[in-house]
Amino acid sequence: MATPSFLSPSLLAALALRPALTLLPRVPVDIRLHEPEKRPDDPRRLNLFPGRALGEREFERLQAYVDDRVAPLLASLEPGIVEGLPCAFFGTGADTRVRVQPGLAVGAAGQLIRLFYPLDQAWTDLAAQAERDQDAPLRDGLFLVTIRSAVEPIDDPTDQEPCTRTEPDPLRERRIETVSLLGLQRIAGSPRLMAMPQRQAANRIGARLLRESPFRADSGAVPLGLVKVVGKLPVWFDPLAGRLLAEPDAAAHTLLAHTVAALEAWQRDHPAPLPNVPTQTLPELLGLDYLPAAGPLPAALLRDPAGKTPSLAFLPADLQVELAPVPANTIEGVVADELSRGAVDLIHGLGERIRLLLAIPDLDYRRDLFDLPQRDTQLEDELFRRGEAAARTFQTWKQQWFALFNGLTPEQLKALRAPMPRAIAPRDPDLYRDDLVTARRATLPAATAPALATHAVALPAAPLPEPYASHVADRHPPPPDYSPVEDTQPGDPGLFRQREDLREDIRHLEAALDKSFRLLEEVNDFLGLQRQQLDTLTVSLSTLAGGVPGDGLGAKLVRWTTKAQFVPKVATTPENPT
Repeated sequence: MATPSFLSPSLLAALALRPALTLLPRVPVDIRLHEPEKRPDDPRRLNLFPGRALGEREFERLQAYVDDRVAPLLASLEPGIVEGLPCAFFGTGADTRVRVQPGLAVGAAGQLIRLFYPLDQAWTDLAAQAERDQDAPLRDGLFLVTIRSAVEPIDDPTDQEPCTRTEPDPLRERRIETVSLLGLQRIAGSPRLMAMPQRQAANRIGARLLRESPFRADSGAVPLGLVKVVGKLPVWFDPLAGRLLAEPDAAAHTLLAHTVAALEAWQRDHPAPLPNVPTQTLPELLGLDYLPAAGPLPAALLRDPAGKTPSLAFLPADLQVELAPVPANTIEGVVADELSRGAVDLIHGLGERIRLLLAIPDLDYRRDLFDLPQRDTQLEDELFRRGEAAARTFQTWKQQWFALFNGLTPEQLKALRAPMPRAIAPRDPDLYRDDLVTARRATLPAATAPALATHAVALPAAPLPEPYASHVADRHPPPPDYSPVEDTQPGDPGLFRQREDLREDIRHLEAALDKSFRLLEEVNDFLGLQRQQLDTLTVSLSTLAGGVPGDGLGAKLVRWTTKAQFVPKVATTPENPT
């Protein structure tokens, strides 16, 4: 009989030729005993043959063998509902009944839940079962209706002796059956959440399930829906808010399913068109505080998407909204890829960014379908404000320049190394926008005349692209806080001009003083000459009138000269005789 081996035949032949001693290990053999570990009983498959009677223990061994082989396969599956198991509530108050249709689900630890027949249970029994499981009274709050699988004995009274039987058949053995049980798992109970409407509260719970998994490994319960309990009685039941499927990102898919159902109900409740001027934010309009990372939105929330200026039917508040067209066949892929990113928070002011994708039929889609850049009116308002600030700064500088250098000639400015005045003031923002339009129109390709034209043809001007065309058709007005700046006109001469004028006046005064001093010196010289002449006359007269009584100096004679009359000896002829 051949012995199976994992060694190749050549290696076995080589080992057979070597002595046995060479095959022994070179180190001494060391046998080590570890602490014994408790292991579960290894199920063995029964050897079934015709005529063998199977008791309860044999069936248990068969079931244990199947469970042991199936457990590794189920543990790798995502927990949740595989198929079926729709849950519905019927009746009101204490007469409410819970009905679950057949289906298949997997628990958190790989427990298999299989329901072959519809399960119908009274609410009072379900509430009592929940109180027994929690060992506490049922409190008000939001609960997940769950289903779990358990093994319970059937027809096994524990209050009787083992030797007594209540069954008519004394040979019937105790049965152990796998049963499916409904339960309630409390998930929230805050008064604020309890006061919210059903749609808003279920939306909040759906967003919470993205962060907190509702699956418990100990019980293996799978949620089927969300119910609100007040006074141990159900108020409302939502079959979508707590229904998690056995798939990756199950909580995100649950939030998407509930959001889609809520939006469809909102469209049915609001068939009338929304007002032209939005007055509500998105949470106030839809009654939802969170949106899935990807999913549909009602078309009524977007106005005129094909126009040049699409608008929203709600107040975006702190949301950043973008609009982009995509082929219709890519929508499902985009939703599948982006859904796992979480939720869009609409109430906490986080500045979430939303991109609205327009599903365009594949044959109508083009890459340049939305190449119509919208006018940035905020940028235009900022252009006016910056233009006003630049004009005011320039006028302030101009006033200071005039206060210093007004009235100076270019040669004087050059000598002072003064900055030359700017000849052109900053452009008016309104005219600057027109300059941009003119410059853009100059870059457009010129239209060509037809090749067979025999006379002059008036060619139409090339159309302006956006946003230049919108500016020409509808000019955006200046912002309310904008005011034009008046141009500053030169007034009084500047300080340097005044300094030059003062210097010129000083030079004139110095010249006048010099002239006056020269005149005074000439008068002084003339007076000196007169004094000398008088001295000469005095001496001459003193000599001439030496015998005239007086002081002997001729002073008296000089005094006489004022009264003396000198008569010329020769008569003069008039120049112009008559």
